Amino acid sequence: MKKIKKAKKENRIIMGILFVLFCIYAATLLLPLIWMFINSFKPNNNEFFYDQWKFTSFTFENYKLLFTGENNILEMFANSLFLSLCIPTVSTFFSLCAGHAIASFDYKLKNVFYFIFLMPMFVSVAGTTPYVYKLLNDIGLFDKHLGLIVMSCGVSGFGFLMYYSVFKNISHTYSEAAMMDGAGYWRTFIQILCPQAINLIAAQWVMGFIGTWNDFSGPYLFLPTHPTLGVGVKEISDKIDLGYSYPELFATIVLMLIPTLILYFVFQKKIMTVSLGGGIKG
Repeated sequence: MKKIKKAKKENRIIMGILFVLFCIYAATLLLPLIWMFINSFKPNNNEFFYDQWKFTSFTFENYKLLFTGENNILEMFANSLFLSLCIPTVSTFFSLCAGHAIASFDYKLKNVFYFIFLMPMFVSVAGTTPYVYKLLNDIGLFDKHLGLIVMSCGVSGFGFLMYYSVFKNISHTYSEAAMMDGAGYWRTFIQILCPQAINLIAAQWVMGFIGTWNDFSGPYLFLPTHPTLGVGVKEISDKIDLGYSYPELFATIVLMLIPTLILYFVFQKKIMTVSLGGGIKG
């Protein structure tokens, strides 16, 4: 009994220390966001540099300028939203189909395709950017939203592996029963199999949305005349010395953060379930 009490006491001490450490870590993440949010309401650079932690003056002018100024924030917001809805949807669909095709059917080149789909996890694609740039120019998709959407049709290594794990653990009796009732392959796939992986699908889609929303390099390189909010933050940052203020830049960043924060809070349970391994269970 003494050993058990001693072990429990030691566990409580360890958990207490870990709790304090995680609170400190959380504070280091939250404080910069709070600081940025406060300063997004400062009227100008002078007020910002005078006192960065006090509300000596308060204004919504920076947020009004985003929609009434010359930065085309509404266009940037629309571009970001369109790409963030389309790209994860297309990417999730193709990864889902590939995972199902490799996990649920037997054919000669099955293992070959399996390793091909895993290759993006082991090979850096950064060096292919010039070739992608030239390819989009050659096929007439450069500076078009469709170009980035087509680029997302490739099956990603991690997403494919997750869906493969799900379908590998789903019993074939579900598919067989549906087909005996007259369902075809697509109906069985969409109505019977996909709902069993709905947590993973939702989590992957949300993370894809957040990644696309925050993406800078893709729109900057391949959509030069259709900037997104990620590109807009850089443009405003570059104009700081030309009359733009840091509070206006912070207001743009806050606007950019709002959709991703809302999505995360709505779907955080599904994301955490997948992060803890629940998404790979059949």
